Amino acid sequence: MADLLVSGIIYGSIITLAAIGLTLMSDILNFFNFAYGDFFSLGAYGTLLMLGLLPKWAPFPGLSFGWGLIVSVLVAVAITVLVMLLFERLFFRRLRRLGVSPLFVSIASLGVAFAIRAVINIAWGPKVRYYSNVIQISRKLPLGIRITSDEIVILASALVLVVLVYLFLKRTRMGKAMRAASDNVVLAEASGISIRGVIVWTWIISGTLVAVAGTFYGIEVQLSPGMGWSFLIPMFVAVIMGGIGSFWGALLGGMTIGISEELITGLVQNLVNSLEIQADISVYKPAVAFIFVILILLLKPYGIFGKKEQ
Repeated sequence: MADLLVSGIIYGSIITLAAIGLTLMSDILNFFNFAYGDFFSLGAYGTLLMLGLLPKWAPFPGLSFGWGLIVSVLVAVAITVLVMLLFERLFFRRLRRLGVSPLFVSIASLGVAFAIRAVINIAWGPKVRYYSNVIQISRKLPLGIRITSDEIVILASALVLVVLVYLFLKRTRMGKAMRAASDNVVLAEASGISIRGVIVWTWIISGTLVAVAGTFYGIEVQLSPGMGWSFLIPMFVAVIMGGIGSFWGALLGGMTIGISEELITGLVQNLVNSLEIQADISVYKPAVAFIFVILILLLKPYGIFGKKEQ
């Protein structure tokens, strides 16, 4: 039980990072970006690309990675953000200027998703890949908890990033402008706020978070071209559950989905194993997420922290 809880917290922290970026984008840009999951994959594979180009630095003591991965993820973030800004400038901005409805922009983003996934498939193929072949031994903690050093780093790094984004939104001028645009774009523009600058910063923050989240997922699990598409479901469920545009909603939704998926499927898997039934319950994780979002929306149609549209 304790191991499942820890796994859920780690999984939830990765969902949370991506969900915070997605909720900002969905609220400020006013459309659901279905390519976001494939930007998640792009960040992960960008890190893999740089690892292959950089010198083979030795891993840090107790970890499966060293300076090579740290430098690689920074470059991968830059690559992901640049690609996202390129699509914004050449594609999404033009659709907004043409007055295309948010629904059709969301559908159009599917084309972007397919294009990115195709490039990843062509470059790396469908084969599963790993950042490192180093095998880590889990640390034994009280209450029967087992956790690897990599997982501790993932949790600590995710916490730092969440705090930094919160401080950016709360304390900086651009962060306040983004919150103002989230509340009322027309009023924010009338107040002298540069909406174009807000949009650019929204892509930058979202791209940074999703690229790091993709790399963390690659460290924790593995890399495959379809990883982002599969991860898109818990990201969207976390955003909808918490309320579109809510920072704290994305945080709560991400952690809730991560923990519930691991706990419920893990406990059911243990039960199935005890009955000597051959079945992989982990494939039903998305079902757990959908059940949660249905229950929340029945009670709170706009999400836990969502605001009713006027």
